[in-house]
Amino acid sequence: MPERSDDAKTTADGDLNAMFAPPSGKLAYEPHHRLIAHVASPDDAAAAVDALHDAGFPRDDVVVLCGDDAVRRLDPTGRHHGLRGRIVRALERVFEAEDLLDEDAAYLRSGGVIVAAPAHTPDERTTATRVLHAHGGTDMRYHGELTWEEVG
Repeated sequence: MPERSDDAKTTADGDLNAMFAPPSGKLAYEPHHRLIAHVASPDDAAAAVDALHDAGFPRDDVVVLCGDDAVRRLDPTGRHHGLRGRIVRALERVFEAEDLLDEDAAYLRSGGVIVAAPAHTPDERTTATRVLHAHGGTDMRYHGELTWEEVG
């Protein structure tokens, strides 16, 4: 594995967001069938992605968010993504996300990293929970279609 720097935004082989996240600039939608975890550092996130891959998850299906770009993509109010962004965020607050986006944005601003692993089946959910927990994952939650629940 390439050597990683201590900088929360970059690694020796580039920006974590560029490595793992969907294209920047797009509004990050509330995930469906994903396990979300907060991890302390880019190194922990990279190790978690490697372990998830070793456990059978395709690397391209695991999303890592960190830094200012990730906060802009989360855009908890939707105001930076126009009318459509504001409507999407308003609906999410009513039906699903409550204050989760605000909490995630605050965690990212504090230098934390968020890892989102696919969890379409109970086995994937169990495996992702185990792997992310082993790599320091906290504040874990599972997002289904229109629901979410905390995962211990």
